[in-house]
Amino acid sequence: MISSTNGQVCSGVPSVFLPSFLPSFRNRLGFPRASRWRTTRGDLETFRRYVDSGHSVLRRVGTGASSLQLCSDQAAFVFGGDLFDRGPGDLQLAKELVGLKQRYPDRVFLLMGNRDINKMRLTAELSDYAMNRTPSEAFKPWWDNKAMDLVKYLRKDNKEDSRVNRLKWMLHHTLGSPAAFDFRRKELANFSRGLEISDEEVLESFLESVLQPEGAVQSYLRHAQLGLVIGDTLFVHGAAEERALGFVPSHQTRYVKNKREDLLKLPGSQKGLDLRQWIDALNRFAEEEVNAWCLDPGWQPCGRRGGEALMAYQSRPAMALSTVVVSSYVDGKNMPTRKAIDKDVFEGQRKCSDPLSKTVVEYLLRGGVRRVVVGHKPCGEAPAVLRTETVRGGYEVISGDTNYASIKDERHMRGGAWCEVRLSLGAVSSQARLRGALPDSGERYDVRLMPLGKSDGWPPGDPRVGRQAKVGQEWLWVRLKLENGTYLLSSGRNRSSNSTTLKAADFEVTDPPPALMKS
Repeated sequence: MISSTNGQVCSGVPSVFLPSFLPSFRNRLGFPRASRWRTTRGDLETFRRYVDSGHSVLRRVGTGASSLQLCSDQAAFVFGGDLFDRGPGDLQLAKELVGLKQRYPDRVFLLMGNRDINKMRLTAELSDYAMNRTPSEAFKPWWDNKAMDLVKYLRKDNKEDSRVNRLKWMLHHTLGSPAAFDFRRKELANFSRGLEISDEEVLESFLESVLQPEGAVQSYLRHAQLGLVIGDTLFVHGAAEERALGFVPSHQTRYVKNKREDLLKLPGSQKGLDLRQWIDALNRFAEEEVNAWCLDPGWQPCGRRGGEALMAYQSRPAMALSTVVVSSYVDGKNMPTRKAIDKDVFEGQRKCSDPLSKTVVEYLLRGGVRRVVVGHKPCGEAPAVLRTETVRGGYEVISGDTNYASIKDERHMRGGAWCEVRLSLGAVSSQARLRGALPDSGERYDVRLMPLGKSDGWPPGDPRVGRQAKVGQEWLWVRLKLENGTYLLSSGRNRSSNSTTLKAADFEVTDPPPALMKS
């Protein structure tokens, strides 16, 4: 969520993604100095913990459908996307967020994540037309050659070819959400006060969510957007990937493996847009694609389907990495190394985007942006931060998806973690503040980063967070300063990471970060 109140911009994170804004947004709301934003990623339990934390710009007044409210006339709020798949609460969370957006259309904004967009596939792949095709003719997860196909799935345990089993197969083997079917069953059971929920009722709920205008997925997507620029900060779901800058796909883009040069040649594609034009155009593209999907949700005779270009935009190989939705800065729950950027491959594309790409930094600076806030890929127990003074006035990247933060709580992947990234935006400067708790120890943190731009009038910022320090033979990222005065440092690779706490006297930071420097 991103929220705004009391002249500060706050971006609270489990994960980050947001819509297009004009600088006049905060003036329209009458912010004297800035706006306050907060971002988070879907799961009802974490969302309620945020609302009840005492730091939220949201509050509950009463118990009715409109009980969720902004806490003041100067508050704004953006939800970052990836609402679905993260727990038994998708339907309720979607209802609350869409209702909030409808009550505050100019001050509440919802963003699309890949887990929201990919649910568009259900309408065609579970249609009557699809069910009349043999399992061997079912749409295949072409991007993952290790995924089990439908024929093998049905043969295992001698399953019948039914919509229920095709949905279970899709969720488990093509959508990366193996627990989603049971999560939905639990949520429906909660609604029915403990009655047993059949597989068919779960199927019906999933279909209603995408086929009905008031359904959770369809209503969320109709109210959502792809990116946000406000002040000196860009918010996107994945990363400000170099190949994606200034590029808007054609509505003729197919959800297949594509080459970048072919994407650029398609009629209606746009390239070379400046930053704010680009974000606005991306949001128009997404809106038009959602409308096309709502009007024509099934397979067309030519083999296409409504909204296909947006489905492609959340796929790395379909976009040849020219996307801000599923590109990523994070590797090993930390900012990446040169190896993860230059050599490692995922789904046939570079594994990580370069957070200090000269091309990207210069493009963003021309658009008045010197901070990027993202989510998408889990960064562990605390935000992953890059801060450098090698760019005049400073530059920083903050990744805040704290999914999989806990190593003890298998039921709730974040454990007791919560995180707020508060951005205070002035006319020519800004400052980020990180506040929250670690997932398993519960240790608290509340640390300001050094201001960006002209720093007059801001509270002192910590000069260590977001830098690298050499500890023994290893370069570690300085993640946070804890309330007890020690610092959390970490390193990682792939899906594993190691962390330690040290006193400030026990390490020295360097800038620029050695992990990102080309040899």
